[in-house]
Amino acid sequence: SDVCSSDLKNINEMKAFIMKIYDEYRSYVIEELDDCLTIQKNNDTAYYDVLEAINDLSNDSLCVLNHLYINEGQEETFEQKFLRRNKHLKNVDGFKALRFLRPRTAGRHYIIITLWENRQAFYHWQNSAEYKHTHKHRGTSKGADVKIINRELSYNIRIELADMV
Repeated sequence: SDVCSSDLKNINEMKAFIMKIYDEYRSYVIEELDDCLTIQKNNDTAYYDVLEAINDLSNDSLCVLNHLYINEGQEETFEQKFLRRNKHLKNVDGFKALRFLRPRTAGRHYIIITLWENRQAFYHWQNSAEYKHTHKHRGTSKGADVKIINRELSYNIRIELADMV
């Protein structure tokens, strides 16, 4: 469905973490409720199932939202490949949290949210041997994802969150 089951509970009983994300051009509100996450952007609200969660979300971070467009019929393959990956991030300096999100509405992007202590920590990860190994053939004909992810329709957004010092 397009609503989180948690939406139906008494709001006072929910353990909701609300993270407001905004920069000069965009305004996001990300709300996590149990195993569901909503992203409000402009006047659009999208609902996602949380397939993987590492650590707690916090609003004092650099937030990277990777929007991945998965080719029709490849959703289950993509989910399994992602969930079975080597989990290098947990050991990377400056890494804070991750959410792997499946859209509840067909045709929407999967989203991988990562939180970092700062931009330098994120750039350090991108230049690390672990990153190079994990993403070695990404987007090429040798890449495991070549038939799964439409790179032309995929993109990422990086936002310094409200409480980042």
